[in-house]
Amino acid sequence: MVAHCAHRDCNREFHELSKGRLFLLPPMRDFQDSSTAPRLIDHCYWLCPECASSHTITLDGEKPVVRKLDEPVGY
Repeated sequence: MVAHCAHRDCNREFHELSKGRLFLLPPMRDFQDSSTAPRLIDHCYWLCPECASSHTITLDGEKPVVRKLDEPVGY
């Protein structure tokens, strides 16, 4: 279960789905040929309402990154 805000400087506890923003990112590797099935919780991230107003979560390669909304994406 998502327990805290994904922004490392915040760490606010998750209590209610309707507060903040929930992100579901794609799996970081292909699980079709693996005996270990991916778990949904491994791809869920939450930003509290305060952090969600100024930040987002994107993938940098295969790694999820919390970044400010006005920062350019490093593609």
